Amino acid sequence: MTTQARLPDTAELARDRGRYLLASGVALWGAQLGVAAVPLTAVASLSVDARGTALLSASVAVPFMVLGLPVGAWLDRVRRRPVMITADVVRAAALATVPIADWLGALTFVHLWVVVLVNGVATVFFDLGTQSHLKDLAPADQLVKTNGRLATLTQSALICAPPLAGWASGLLTPPAVLAATAVGYAWSAVWLSRLRTREPAHRADAPRQRLSADIRDGVRFVRQHPVLLAVLGAGCLVNFGSAAFTAVLPVYALVDLGWSEAQLGTYLGAGGIGGLLGAVTANKVAGRLGTGRSVFVIGLFIAPTAVLLPLTGDPVPGYVAAAAWALIIYKIGFDAVVMMSFRQAVTPSHLLGRVNGTMRVLLTAAVAAGAATAGAVATVADNRAAVIVASVALGLVWVPIALSPLRRMSTLDSAR
Repeated sequence: MTTQARLPDTAELARDRGRYLLASGVALWGAQLGVAAVPLTAVASLSVDARGTALLSASVAVPFMVLGLPVGAWLDRVRRRPVMITADVVRAAALATVPIADWLGALTFVHLWVVVLVNGVATVFFDLGTQSHLKDLAPADQLVKTNGRLATLTQSALICAPPLAGWASGLLTPPAVLAATAVGYAWSAVWLSRLRTREPAHRADAPRQRLSADIRDGVRFVRQHPVLLAVLGAGCLVNFGSAAFTAVLPVYALVDLGWSEAQLGTYLGAGGIGGLLGAVTANKVAGRLGTGRSVFVIGLFIAPTAVLLPLTGDPVPGYVAAAAWALIIYKIGFDAVVMMSFRQAVTPSHLLGRVNGTMRVLLTAAVAAGAATAGAVATVADNRAAVIVASVALGLVWVPIALSPLRRMSTLDSAR
């Protein structure tokens, strides 16, 4: 449906991909450390209660919901790498003000909240730029492999960064962790600035139109492309289901099932390991089964294990449920690699910002809807009912793929 100029995979391009992955990895780890350290700072330095930490956590998603579409459209008009470098510098500067203010005894909740919002806005620019710019550095036959490496970095950060932040906060202080995070963002900016591959001006010769028209073009492209619709549908089901499940899991596990915190941590750790394995093995599995077919086959066999989630405790033992959760997160990690590769392959470079913005806004909305639905169901019925809702969504993630041409595609080229 679309064409993509084939990049020659030169040694310089390969070196730039390595620098790019290093910069993105440092930024990803910094983001996860910050997510964990900000509420710890609020509690340790400001004695903030649960409502305050909840407000800080919720504020992380607000910038994507508000700015995802216009930022995505704007990124299609400019070179993305300078925007990403600027975003890193802004994030570093914003976070650096927290330990400084804490050291001076001047830190306030409003200050911390504003930093979270500024950091969130900069992250919108960085993340959408990352998803779009990668295609400029990876030939079509390297997309899955490169996305696999990026997803591996993401999963490792999700698994390791929160406990590392807790350990480092205990050894030092939470504001000191934020200072280290600021240094990481600055380091990411340095590595991005060392890339030598010239980034094309994607729309230098295109006639300018209103930003709203650009946004509509991106939404229309997603709506009319069967592969992107399938990717979006499956992603929304995953985000809805996983957000619904994790929203009630602490209460469901600790109160309803009587688990200890260590048991809950083991359960979540099993899922983290599954996601990491999904990202690591995606390239080889997709190469053996066929890129599109692998998404369908793995979804068809793994997703139905979600039925075990609401049966945990009686009659399903906890370790069996943990294995099921690990398989589900394995699929999520696998899909993150392969589906992102399809998204990049089928979308022209001059539309990538808008397409990524459209997808990110809708996927973020699915997270919010899942958490809100789980809370409402748990209030009206009980926690197990909320888990049932989550398991239904997770068990159906293969359906959009089954209804699309994606399930028959053996390579990324066949999607164009």
